[in-house]
Amino acid sequence: MSLSSPAPEGPEVAVPDGVEPIIAWRYWRFDPKTGHLKSLARDRTEWQPNVAFSARCRYERLDHTDARWRLVDGSLWKPHTSPSEDCRCGIYGARNLRSLRSQFLFGLNFNVVGEVSLWGKLIRGVKGYRAQFAYPRSLFVVHRIESRRRRAIEALADYGVPVESLRYDQVGFSPSIALVDALKRAATKVAG
Repeated sequence: MSLSSPAPEGPEVAVPDGVEPIIAWRYWRFDPKTGHLKSLARDRTEWQPNVAFSARCRYERLDHTDARWRLVDGSLWKPHTSPSEDCRCGIYGARNLRSLRSQFLFGLNFNVVGEVSLWGKLIRGVKGYRAQFAYPRSLFVVHRIESRRRRAIEALADYGVPVESLRYDQVGFSPSIALVDALKRAATKVAG
């Protein structure tokens, strides 16, 4: 399995703060046609087995002269390495399963949840991280139909990581977790 990032080029090689990847949590879709994971983002990018997933700003694919993108979602105007502090790009991962479950992801229809290793350039957020590189560390299939669940577990074994099955109520959005976490954040702001 090749999980290493591309070798740095040029005279400015930065030494990383740490050498171990950050472990985070995220949701994916399972594509029954390819047997691969797909991101929940708009473009539904496919995560290839045994290949590190590399972040890429979606603005790269857009018309850079169209100002609407800057006004709508704050995308950078100039090319940049993803993730960037001035953009919202990068591979997202929640700090833990609780943080992931507190995110209301309306209409995204995930059917796989799991741990993901994040490395390269990392930007810390309130509930998680944005990273330059990622690869699944463990996967949990969430399908109500037994035959689809079995098919997904078999296909996802190609990623070379543990694959198991869980119920939606163990990993899906939890309004009570979201409310408690929001109240804690609000109390911290008031106290600070």
